[in-house]
Amino acid sequence: MAIESEKQMSSVDSTIVRIVDNIKKSDSDSWNYRGLELSNEMLVVLISHPNIDKAAAALDVSIGSLADPRDVPGIAHFCEHMLFMGSSKYPGENEYSKLIEGNGGYSNAFTSGDHTNYYFDINPSLLPDALDVFAQFFISPLFSASSTDRELEAVHSEYEGNLSKDAWRVSQLEKSTSDPKHPYSGFAIGNSETLRVTPKQRGVDIRQVLLDFHKAQYSSNRMSLAILGNQSLDELQSLVMKSFNDIPNKKLKQVKYPADPYGETKRKTICYVVPVKEHRHLTINWVIPDHKDLYYCNPESYLSHLIGHEGDGSLLSHLKKMGLATELVSGEKNAAPGFNFFTVDLELTIEGLSRWEEIIYIVYQYMAMLRKEGPKEWIFDECKNFNAMHFQFREKERPDDFVSNLAGRMRDYPLTECLSGDYETREFRPDLIIEELNDYLIPSKMRVFLASKEFTSIATETEKWFGTQYKQEYLPEELIKKCETCELIPELHLPKPNEFIPTDFQLFSKEKHTSRPQLPIKIKENEFCRLFYGEDTFYRLPKAYLYFELRNPLGSADPLHSNMNALYVELVEDSLTEIVYPAQLGGLQYELSALNYGIQLTVHGFSHKIKQLLETIIDRMVNIKVNPQRFEIMREKVKRSLQNFRRDVPYQMAHYGVTYLTAEHQWNKDELLSCIDGITAHDLDSFITRMLTRFFTDSLMYGNLTKDHALEYMSLIEQKFQEKRFYQPLFPGMWFNQRELTLPEGCNYAYTMLNDAHKLHAIEIYLQCFPQTLENNALLELFCHFVDEPCFDQLRTKEQLGYVVSSGARRSRGVQGFRVIVQSARKLDHVNQRIELFIDSIRDYISNMSDDIFKKQREGYMVKKVEIPKKMHSQGNKFWNEITNHQFCFDRPQLEVEIIKSLELKDLVQFYDHYIALNSMHRRKISVHVNPSAIALQGTNDKKSIVDEENELAAVPSEELPSPTNEDNAETIIEPAVEPIVKLTEQPLIIDPITDKDSKDKVIPEKQINLPEAEWIDNVHVWKSKMPCYPLAQSYEKIDIPVLCKL
Repeated sequence: MAIESEKQMSSVDSTIVRIVDNIKKSDSDSWNYRGLELSNEMLVVLISHPNIDKAAAALDVSIGSLADPRDVPGIAHFCEHMLFMGSSKYPGENEYSKLIEGNGGYSNAFTSGDHTNYYFDINPSLLPDALDVFAQFFISPLFSASSTDRELEAVHSEYEGNLSKDAWRVSQLEKSTSDPKHPYSGFAIGNSETLRVTPKQRGVDIRQVLLDFHKAQYSSNRMSLAILGNQSLDELQSLVMKSFNDIPNKKLKQVKYPADPYGETKRKTICYVVPVKEHRHLTINWVIPDHKDLYYCNPESYLSHLIGHEGDGSLLSHLKKMGLATELVSGEKNAAPGFNFFTVDLELTIEGLSRWEEIIYIVYQYMAMLRKEGPKEWIFDECKNFNAMHFQFREKERPDDFVSNLAGRMRDYPLTECLSGDYETREFRPDLIIEELNDYLIPSKMRVFLASKEFTSIATETEKWFGTQYKQEYLPEELIKKCETCELIPELHLPKPNEFIPTDFQLFSKEKHTSRPQLPIKIKENEFCRLFYGEDTFYRLPKAYLYFELRNPLGSADPLHSNMNALYVELVEDSLTEIVYPAQLGGLQYELSALNYGIQLTVHGFSHKIKQLLETIIDRMVNIKVNPQRFEIMREKVKRSLQNFRRDVPYQMAHYGVTYLTAEHQWNKDELLSCIDGITAHDLDSFITRMLTRFFTDSLMYGNLTKDHALEYMSLIEQKFQEKRFYQPLFPGMWFNQRELTLPEGCNYAYTMLNDAHKLHAIEIYLQCFPQTLENNALLELFCHFVDEPCFDQLRTKEQLGYVVSSGARRSRGVQGFRVIVQSARKLDHVNQRIELFIDSIRDYISNMSDDIFKKQREGYMVKKVEIPKKMHSQGNKFWNEITNHQFCFDRPQLEVEIIKSLELKDLVQFYDHYIALNSMHRRKISVHVNPSAIALQGTNDKKSIVDEENELAAVPSEELPSPTNEDNAETIIEPAVEPIVKLTEQPLIIDPITDKDSKDKVIPEKQINLPEAEWIDNVHVWKSKMPCYPLAQSYEKIDIPVLCKL
């Protein structure tokens, strides 16, 4: 362990009692770090580098919902909501949010079981101002009485928004059925019942409870602060000394919770759970000791590595061969000081659901094998090498994520290891591994959760907070005894040494470090392929990113072919699991996707073994044999994903609806679902041959590789396909992207969709504007930047109109416009009216803006626009999007910023008058309305009696909303072939944006607005048949249609 380089500061400065200058970092990390301990016992880590283009800060309080008073659940979360509602020094409720958001920044907060975490990022020049406002919330927060009731509604609405999400429902069920005397059994998020109705009935003042909780639980000696900026370490240290030393130290103890959240009576039980979506999951949980003080031994990591392994001899491999399971995740979860859990979570097949007892027995057979083999030091060393490698070459995170994560773990490790602590694995302790296997991961201490809609008829109990239907009973004693005396079987054995661990980390580029990433260039083109190459001279990591698009529109010729394309991809991925898993452990990843225009493959990670992985994947794509058993399982998986579409979150359905309606051609979910059952293994075999016979490959190879490497990898693909007599040139007419419908001027179309799971409504209003060009992009983006904050402030904060409120640019298939999304409990005719009234107010808002404010906000957006992605992967994705969109504008941010620099207020007003204004004859509007179906209204317990529907809203983090800038390949975002698996062991965080909540501002008054009468779309196909299409967006570098087939 490194010895802290400590300087005692009492004789120099009473604010700082300790400085740590030797924080362990990787050799590839050029940032500078310094650790501090203030006189009030707050821990601080400063991060500095002159080239940082986005500053950030986070403060973590090591207390969370586990500290809730038993009679007022949700108070920790409510306190998090209330903390930023003004301070004595800065009493305005909106000063903080306007400072952050007006200067290209973002702020957020979350509450977990044992942490409450607040963070923001901002233009670096404004970091000192932001830190002073930020610090005051922890020195003298107001907790104003006028804000309490409104924020309570926001908390309740957040709860309402999660009622139909399976991850939340099962997580709360596990807690509610735990030992009722343990804090773990509480209701973390809170709602109107716990925070208003019940306290009122008992004569309790909820504001006083808030004040008491803050006084009893918030103290500087429980706080950790991380600050990232382009100022020097000494300058950042001065900012800390100026602002944060006055946070009071109440000398509170670090909390440690009782060691057993389940209790003896809750063990050996099974809960049969009815999920909202169609899925089948088996979860086994055990309580294990809290080994956080032995982080450098980490016995849980060793066991998780083996139990969760997916290679030859693994638990998952055996269960897949038996046709019982498709996915497995294992490891520790929900850890808090004093206790921890170990979990094994399995996604089951239909057959697996009926044989769940057998699966549990096989899990214990695997553990019996681990006991017999005993802990192996070579496996520990392999894990140790993995961790060291990933730490040494880890990519930077987004600034706000980086400081938030760092602040959250600073008290888990010595300050010298605050960066490396999660990766430290240096002491092999076989005794701890054996103890965990023998004393904790045993049949008599397990709890089982089995989720499937098959249990609807037997689930006679209802969980109090989320209304989840379930039935709990004790496991059969015969099963417990059988699992205690398992027979060993040869199919389950330890993995072999990993051949994919890279050992060569040399950097191939001889160029000097550049200030921005180099742009890709085209290095090969023929009738079969086109290859772009980008050398990394910026990130300087031994990693590469290989992108391939195998374009053949046969994959979406009709719903049958679209399903077969998805099935082909699923079967390839399924068959590769055992082979590729060692590569994934060694830092290599791949993604294979079925798209409207063909198949996309991405391979990325350490350069050393990337060719080996690429060759393995292509070989399997070419030579796959359709296994009838796996075919049936994958077909059912794809079908389940299609069925679950109508249970998605409403605003996501609305977003999909606009994409579907404006597409020249796209199959809807009902069409795909109608023909999935008829596909046979023979059909798929035939499809694969036809799909791979004729296609064109676009490729980008970016990162730590040479031109020769890139050409070699491209030749490898050509050779592999041509060996099977595949890969003929594509016909020119098959190369082009899909086009977007041109909505007629003056239109006001509307379309309704039904949701089977959520009682909330959602609407997306889309005002189609123009094709994508540099000039159009710059104008629309700047307009959206100015409108985003007032839209959220008006519709969400002041009017409390919707659960989700978002505005921004919507882009798909080379066309773009302005969109507003609202998810709400209110009727959508009212929501639509309020959105339009807000849109009507935008002109005055922009016109009355002072020139000084306009220039400052324009500058703030320009800084944000040219911010370099912190991860090489993110930069590679940006370049790749330019290629798949056929626009090839690799230096787009810089070119568009030059145009933004010349835009004035009058340009925004002219844009508004032409495309956005309610009275403009050029306005083109389409809206999608998502309403709860009869199934949704009847299917879940009605919690709405707690408050009036008018108040049901909440905020969600903006990253959950549809991206306004990455929609050119809409099908890659909106239509995954198979929905991501819901991990029922996942502990959801309670996440809230910090927003402007100035209660003194009034809502926009009602007034008569004249809109064309909505024309409701009934038959989509007939409606589309009458519409013209936009031309495709043109390329910027005269990189036009490739050579393709010579006719």
